[in-house]
Amino acid sequence: MNKLIRILYIVLLAVSAFLGILFYAGKTELDGTPVFTNTFILYAYILVGIAIIASLIFPLVQMITNPKNAKKSLLGILAVAVVVFIAYIFSSSETLTFTGSDMEKYNVPSLLKKVDTGIITTYILAAVAIIAMIYSETSKIFK
Repeated sequence: MNKLIRILYIVLLAVSAFLGILFYAGKTELDGTPVFTNTFILYAYILVGIAIIASLIFPLVQMITNPKNAKKSLLGILAVAVVVFIAYIFSSSETLTFTGSDMEKYNVPSLLKKVDTGIITTYILAAVAIIAMIYSETSKIFK
């Protein structure tokens, strides 16, 4: 299995290097944009898809092979779900007032509620991360 993953890494590295060279050293169209831009973007989408699949499959395999650590992982997921729920409770769906803007199509209460939930979740998680960093560094001083 490790040999297969190593071969996959080498192939992805070679394809990435080749497309990078084509992107920067390849031909350009009359307006100056590289000819291989669409290929490069498609390859980036493929890499993102591989990353998403890997980030979903590998934790599941790890949880199946090591059930004791699965409890910790599920508690972490539950904690994030609680943070998102708290952010959803505090988020606002009040419409915004735009003057002379063509952004009215995004001024929908359900969309604004989701966006506000994402922003508040980011703030909460950033605050928790900063507090954890400060605690870990100051606890080393007193030990």
